Amino acid sequence: MQKYINQLIEDLNKAEANPTEDIEFSNDYEEFVEQMKSIEEATYEPAEKVLGISYIELPPADRLNKQQIQKLMTAILNALSAKGTEVVFPGNAIPVELAYTQLREHFKEGFYATPGWTIDFCSGYCPDCPFKNYCDSCDHKWVMEELKKNRKK
Repeated sequence: MQKYINQLIEDLNKAEANPTEDIEFSNDYEEFVEQMKSIEEATYEPAEKVLGISYIELPPADRLNKQQIQKLMTAILNALSAKGTEVVFPGNAIPVELAYTQLREHFKEGFYATPGWTIDFCSGYCPDCPFKNYCDSCDHKWVMEELKKNRKK
């Protein structure tokens, strides 16, 4: 399995070495509006096209050891950053297995090919959030009784 993980990391390093060029925003108002409109209307591209790796190629967390997950996560995050997508996990002390599993899910829908996007994993609906035990947003948005009532059993 380690040889396979090394190959995935090598592929992600290739994506990182080929960064997406930042958008040079125009000083002209009409051009700037058009630039913003094109960003807002951007669609997801397949992960394989953006990063060179598809969802199916990424092993589930339970097939990897912690060190493999950490190295794979670092490579994924670096490649995404080079492509203009930042990743922010909601909370603190999130287990790497959980972070990897949730980021891996994004490979199903793909990523934006244009720079300037952030994946923050927050829909604002805390009861179903996989990060609810690590994020303090629940404390600010939900009353505990309401949160418990709305959580999936």
